[in-house]
Amino acid sequence: MPTYRTSGSVLLLATGAGLLVAIGVAVLWRFFPDWGFYLSLLIGFGVVETMARIAKYKRGTDLQLAAMAVITCGLILSRILLAQRFGVTIGDLNALSETVLSAETIEVYGGPAPATLLLQLRLVPDLVYLALPYLIAWLRFR
Repeated sequence: MPTYRTSGSVLLLATGAGLLVAIGVAVLWRFFPDWGFYLSLLIGFGVVETMARIAKYKRGTDLQLAAMAVITCGLILSRILLAQRFGVTIGDLNALSETVLSAETIEVYGGPAPATLLLQLRLVPDLVYLALPYLIAWLRFR
């Protein structure tokens, strides 16, 4: 199948629609962090298919890059919301092995928990899950 250059207005509209999906998934991630695998798939397929529909199912590098940028924004927002939920500070992020103690960590984990666990930044499975949406975007728009 051939690839097409998407017009600027359609690309902007598709990016905006994809961003709305990414924001929605990021908010879900705040409340359901244990669903990491499923939310990774949802942000990947949700953003990509929304953008594809708006762009009339065109494919191309411009859509690939826009989808990956939107996915990045959604993933960053999800981590910001998780940090807010669990009371993770910038200092905790600088020392990723540090444990965080807050009312929410006591309620969810029964005591202090490492920042890497709270923000889902462990190599396996979390970072593998975070790579899934990028793979989906790359394959869908190539």
